[in-house]
Amino acid sequence: MPKGELETAPQGMSIEAAFNAAATKALDKDSLDVMKQLLAMDAERRFNSAFVAMQSEIPVIVAESSIPNRGKYQRYEDIMQKDGVAKILSKHGFCVAFEQEYKDNIITVTCILRHAGGHSHRTPFSVRVSGKADSETQADCKASTTAKRNALCQALNITIRQDVLMDEENDASIIGNPTEFISLFQADELERRVKETNSNVQAFLKFAGADKFSTILAGKYDELDASLRRKEQMGK
Repeated sequence: MPKGELETAPQGMSIEAAFNAAATKALDKDSLDVMKQLLAMDAERRFNSAFVAMQSEIPVIVAESSIPNRGKYQRYEDIMQKDGVAKILSKHGFCVAFEQEYKDNIITVTCILRHAGGHSHRTPFSVRVSGKADSETQADCKASTTAKRNALCQALNITIRQDVLMDEENDASIIGNPTEFISLFQADELERRVKETNSNVQAFLKFAGADKFSTILAGKYDELDASLRRKEQMGK
């Protein structure tokens, strides 16, 4: 290969051009390996650039679907269509696909975010299958739907505005499947309030049925919140 040919080849070269160059032996094996690395780097660069641009257009979504006595959440189909996320993805050259696994009564759905430039990113989300549904099939579908929605939100860094209490703007109500864990914000709030009321931390966690605040089930939140409110009222 003439000197300087490799230096000029990568600039603006497509995968098809690299393949043709390899087929005609314009690139030797070592040069082809370098070319593959450069193409992968360029694909990731284009992915990151498009992702940054896309993020600026994704809105803060207001939850609309109600769970009786729990609060609200936003369904996957509403996020994609009603809130316009599908169009925003397409505009910036992205699409999503999903893979699902089941093990030890846990369903894991992985959101695969693909870009037209060739790079992709995988974001998994796991949900325990609840036995509270009318049938095993319904329990599986509920867990799968919840995992799919949350995997999408994490992959795209989607913010969903939840219901809030009238007198505490930042105290969010439960969202999504009540068999999931409470949010990190809620876990921090409960821990803070337990300490402020001089409650026994271990006794509180035992009552909550968890080994730490971050593993408290969402379905227990209202009961725990009410218990702390009674203590807070008594302390006034």
